Amino acid sequence: MTLGNWSLHTSDFSKLPLYTYYNPFDPLSILQTHDELLQILRTEGPFDGVFAYSGGAALAAELLIDAAQSDSTIEPLFRFAIFVNGASPIRVFNVEDVETRFGDVDVSQTFQQAREMFLRPSALRHKPGVSKQDQVDHERLLKLLSRLEGRMMVDGTPFLSDGMYGLCRWERNKLQPALIEIPTLHVRSTAEDKVDPHHGKHMVELCEEHQVDEIHHEFGHDFPRGRLLTRQIADAIRELAEWS
Repeated sequence: MTLGNWSLHTSDFSKLPLYTYYNPFDPLSILQTHDELLQILRTEGPFDGVFAYSGGAALAAELLIDAAQSDSTIEPLFRFAIFVNGASPIRVFNVEDVETRFGDVDVSQTFQQAREMFLRPSALRHKPGVSKQDQVDHERLLKLLSRLEGRMMVDGTPFLSDGMYGLCRWERNKLQPALIEIPTLHVRSTAEDKVDPHHGKHMVELCEEHQVDEIHHEFGHDFPRGRLLTRQIADAIRELAEWS
């Protein structure tokens, strides 16, 4: 429960301790989260749409893409999706299922991006009121990252691997269909599109362009706020739900 004005609360949203849905450097952790969420969808669903923020948007996108890639003939998990500052979805795959390059490959940039995304200041903050043993173990995360090896697919896609599974971001080949074909609404900031496209812009590029609607805001990775903007978002969600 939040006391006072919600818009004032959201102004500090990105400054608060943040949690994640899985260990981003552990393929089995990601796969387990996918399985558990899919089980909830099966037992509690079906659901018309999904509304998700940041890493939650990435997780929702991962489920949508995985389901479509495994069987394109089945109905999508949702009729529509609302992504707020959507982070780029992670792809987990069996290394034996892809062709890889042999010899030395330079994936230093991939390691650097992993450190910057998952060990950013917002993820490293001490969480008040949380016991020491329940705080995020940053040293353990770094050790997990150091245990991964850098590899590359024959098409030039770099990825991290534990030997059995590979980890990388989902990327869309412009010559192929969109990875997410359902109608989507993207509420995002454009301020960092060039320097860091992985909190909104990249998600848009994975979706069917003729079914994409965007609302831009000026609050960076904070949750958008303000009466007029909130009404605009609500109207767009209502319209999306009605025609999807």
